[in-house]
Amino acid sequence: MFKKNWVKFIIMVFLFTVVTSPFVVLFGPFNNVKRAVIGAILQSRHPHYITWLFNEDELQSILGTVGVVKSQDLFKFNAREDKTLNLEKIQSARYVGYILEIPDPRRIQVGTAANIQEKGDTTSNIAKMNNAVAAINGGGFHDPNGTGTGRLPYGFILHDGEYVIGKDVGPDEDVDFVGFSKSGNLIAGNYDKTQLSDMKAMEGITFGPPLIVDGKKMITEGDGGWGVGPRTAIGQKKDGTVLFLVIDGRQPGYSIGATLRDVQDILFEKGCYIAANLDGGSSSLCTLNGKVENKPV
Repeated sequence: MFKKNWVKFIIMVFLFTVVTSPFVVLFGPFNNVKRAVIGAILQSRHPHYITWLFNEDELQSILGTVGVVKSQDLFKFNAREDKTLNLEKIQSARYVGYILEIPDPRRIQVGTAANIQEKGDTTSNIAKMNNAVAAINGGGFHDPNGTGTGRLPYGFILHDGEYVIGKDVGPDEDVDFVGFSKSGNLIAGNYDKTQLSDMKAMEGITFGPPLIVDGKKMITEGDGGWGVGPRTAIGQKKDGTVLFLVIDGRQPGYSIGATLRDVQDILFEKGCYIAANLDGGSSSLCTLNGKVENKPV
């Protein structure tokens, strides 16, 4: 009799936990857990589910997401003709990542799949095809078949001053942009073609959000709203040096991943005056001299 009652008690506790856990996580006092869960839902294939429980203002308050950036300081620097590259491994209790330092920003170009309108490709293959010494993934893409090499990039792809993707976008239509000017300045924000022309943008893709602008952190509350996961980002110091950052994730026991705020703080501590998030998740990858340096999901 005692054993049966004990089993019933365990079952009741289990059912109670299952039923109440979502409410405790989403409406309880555990803010870090709440941010992580909501951020993960928003980055899933069904982000609309969370809008049944919270409106936009409430989500902004919980997550501390980044606002729209419409202008930046294109600071002057003397670009160095230095071809050395320095790779540094970074790690914390939660993540393992790599930072690649590139002294001359004018070396950086956008690469795409050979037949971008017909078939996508991996970052590694694109790097080899372009004889790149180093590469990271950049812009986002639609991937209807879930292959990880989706052939449908969205927004802009700008290479050598010409729009590979985005030719039909109007001159006054704002698009999230991360790229470089002719002089080597990193550009990150929400700009139209007219503004990008005025800034002499030469290379770039659509993604974001900006994490550091004019030496100031963009995320001051919450974790950025994207949860914890693999990350790719880019930053630039005031001397023109560019940093590629890739963080592994979704691998318990090795690296769970980072939040946008983690990425922001890393690049800020490394001296970046401007920085932006790039496509993450299973796309996050860094190659150097033909070798994949990180451990993609």
